[in-house]
Amino acid sequence: MNKERETANTYRRMAMEGDTRSMNNLGVCYMRGYGVREDHALAFEWYMKAAEQGDVYGCFNVAECYYKGDGVVQDPAKAFEWYLKAATKGDMQSQVNVANAYYLGTGIPEDHTKAFRWYREAAFQGHLQSQKNVGAAYWNGDGVEKNLEECAFWYELAANGGDPQAQFATGWFLMTSNGVPIDKVAGLKWIRRAKNQGYQPAIDYLENLQ
Repeated sequence: MNKERETANTYRRMAMEGDTRSMNNLGVCYMRGYGVREDHALAFEWYMKAAEQGDVYGCFNVAECYYKGDGVVQDPAKAFEWYLKAATKGDMQSQVNVANAYYLGTGIPEDHTKAFRWYREAAFQGHLQSQKNVGAAYWNGDGVEKNLEECAFWYELAANGGDPQAQFATGWFLMTSNGVPIDKVAGLKWIRRAKNQGYQPAIDYLENLQ
């Protein structure tokens, strides 16, 4: 407990000296009751101090508070505003959240074209679900022009990241020549990888081949 108080006091001292990362970290302390008495409203205040000075983690945490109504009145529009600030600074999870907001129309008018662009930003950073979302957008022509080659490319990227659904999709593309030249040997390898992770559609597919 003494170590936790010392850490919180160090963050407080550095925050008072203008260090934005310490402002955010002090907010985390108040949010979790780490070295201080838990106080979510005070946590939000410190997050906001950091966010207003451009700290990306502060922006994200302010957005989280508004999104959940944690320490502040819930406000999806303000949550989106702060997620967007963090997303433009390169925060991957904020990019995902901005994309989700645009896709579902949460706190902002629905716009699948903008959703696609933000999913792609997160996908470029290695976010597996976003890679699949980009692939699905190309498959369906949802927010972007339909393109099976691009669809196959993004699913294979997620497959290489270990996602079983993407591994099955990649195998199926190769088996059926969707977006890629047919290659049943490679296709079966991908589907078996998905099966080995317990992915039921892959298990069913291989059983039906027998």
